[in-house]
Amino acid sequence: MPEVPQPPRQLLLDLRKNKRSPLPAVSGMVVVNPNPSAECSEAMTAQAVFVAIDGDAAYQDWLQRFHPMCPNGFPHVVLLDPYDPALARRIVRSDAADCCAMDDVERIELIVARMETQQPSACRSDAPSPNLTHLLRLQATVDTMPVPVFIKDKDRRYIACNKAFESYIGLAAAEIIGKTVYDIAPAEMAAIYEKADIEHLENGGTHTYDTRVRYADGSTHDVVFHKAVFLDAAGQADGIVGVMLDISERKALERRLEVLAATDFLTGTYNLRTFYELAQHEVSRLARNGGNLALMVIDLDHFKDINDSLGHAAGDEALRRFVSVVSENLREQDIFARSGGDEFRLLLPDTTEDGAYLVGERIRNAVNQVVIGSPRGEFRLSISCGIAPCDPDDEGLDLATQRADDALYQAKAAGRNCVFPLPQQGWFAEFSP
Repeated sequence: MPEVPQPPRQLLLDLRKNKRSPLPAVSGMVVVNPNPSAECSEAMTAQAVFVAIDGDAAYQDWLQRFHPMCPNGFPHVVLLDPYDPALARRIVRSDAADCCAMDDVERIELIVARMETQQPSACRSDAPSPNLTHLLRLQATVDTMPVPVFIKDKDRRYIACNKAFESYIGLAAAEIIGKTVYDIAPAEMAAIYEKADIEHLENGGTHTYDTRVRYADGSTHDVVFHKAVFLDAAGQADGIVGVMLDISERKALERRLEVLAATDFLTGTYNLRTFYELAQHEVSRLARNGGNLALMVIDLDHFKDINDSLGHAAGDEALRRFVSVVSENLREQDIFARSGGDEFRLLLPDTTEDGAYLVGERIRNAVNQVVIGSPRGEFRLSISCGIAPCDPDDEGLDLATQRADDALYQAKAAGRNCVFPLPQQGWFAEFSP
């Protein structure tokens, strides 16, 4: 039996953001997005594309993103929802075959009927590609994805992208297509992307990496790139397709968890575990290169009395104020930690015995200026401090900690509010060069 010719059909592409009116129920019209209302094979004889828009932005989206997919002369009809006479006049003055309101079903049916009675050659110079429906549907579907998607050719120029990528860049597709990363991204970031793309095209396959990107609003985000190289008919690298996932919130949480794991929750100083991890690097450096390394153990004087007389809130405030004072008197390389209760440890790299004593005295004098107040009264802070040098032959900080603890007990026995040992006394003299 001879094949029954398929009826002509029209493709309907819905680009409206706000869908006020329902899609027109017109015989022979195939909706291509997001899900086709018929098999794509049934639309191979399509005579036109009907484009539903809700404003000039949607029409520009059609012209920039979808219209180039159509063959030369292939007609399109614009359906306005809502109807805008000024926009309609501009549209019909362009290359649109017709334009009418979305809810004017009779007018739409007349347009369809007129096209069905015309010879294909009179409607267009080229027949539509069998893949047109697939292309329109694919682009419309990719545009609904909330993550940026882009495609580059083998020369690393953009050849396609979705709406989310436009929003990220802050440019329309027409301003992106044909450009390189140097045209749309800051130079320092573009260099990173370009290097990754060159290596990826050489090696092929898929590639995933984290980096920082600057969004259109000027903010910088952590993202992970998922990229894949696609090949031409000869099996050679022909370009890259990529997806960007914003992981800023995850990275911020990771950084927050790292801080929480490394610091004391009340004072913000390092905790004892982190102190030993960082200190081990200084101890190893001392063993390799020699030099000076001093350990200081510090106690707040009469801390129990603060809690008992002024309350635990005042005690917490005393710890925080003390930490603030110490931090103001430290260098970037100094390692300061709360070891428990009101006891703190301070490791001073590249610091001689006399230098450590001066640091201790400077901190002690600053702490003496702090007065903690509460409805129950006031309390002036003071500290006792024990100092010990680290021996390059020590395997860790245990011996130095024991010496510093002994010096701290001497400071307390001497009446508190002092630093021990004094310069050129005790272990200082023993370890002096």
